[in-house]
Amino acid sequence: MPSLKDVKMKIVGVGKTKQITKAMNMVASAKLRGAQTRIERFRPYAAKYRDVLAELSSKVEGTAHPLLAEHEEKKHCAIVLVTSDRGL
Repeated sequence: MPSLKDVKMKIVGVGKTKQITKAMNMVASAKLRGAQTRIERFRPYAAKYRDVLAELSSKVEGTAHPLLAEHEEKKHCAIVLVTSDRGL
């Protein structure tokens, strides 16, 4: 059976873990808000880019480029995302 000192140390350890977890949550929230802000600022550029591509693709006759051609057979593709490890 653990002694009173062991129980108190366990309570202190759990409290410190809770504090660290709360700090990590706050950091993650701040990073998420920053990412959302950057995405919202980029939306006008993305809309203009889509308009420019639509205009260019409407000017091309037939299937001048393989990426603009419509295919009957749908093929599956895989996307591999590689990122750096930035800590926590």
